[in-house]
Amino acid sequence: MRTTIVTLSAAGVPVPVVDPEPTFSAFEEWDSAPLHGVRLHEIETRGAIELQLVEIAAGGEFVMHSSPKLAFCHVVRGAGLLGFPDGSAQAYRGPETFVFHPGTPHDWHDVLEDTLLAVAIMPDDA
Repeated sequence: MRTTIVTLSAAGVPVPVVDPEPTFSAFEEWDSAPLHGVRLHEIETRGAIELQLVEIAAGGEFVMHSSPKLAFCHVVRGAGLLGFPDGSAQAYRGPETFVFHPGTPHDWHDVLEDTLLAVAIMPDDA
């Protein structure tokens, strides 16, 4: 998925910087728990705000986790289940958006189709 970061030149003119094909790295564990079929592209970090693309391959799994920050998570494409600690789950199909409040545990499992997430992680008071 092509990404473009638009910055300002010294003269104040918008300058688009295009990444036609972001490089993803294997994302193999979260808090020592193994992840399956997950890759990460870190777009940019601005202070306490992190912008990422996360891929979960069909058949992959991102274990139960939470963040101390607010997470805006847009499912660009894909389908599967978003799970909760009590064993319940909600089906997802992109495009779809989730907002996770700080400390909200969830997982991504039974991934039926390759899934691409556009994620912004930011302080709750930003």
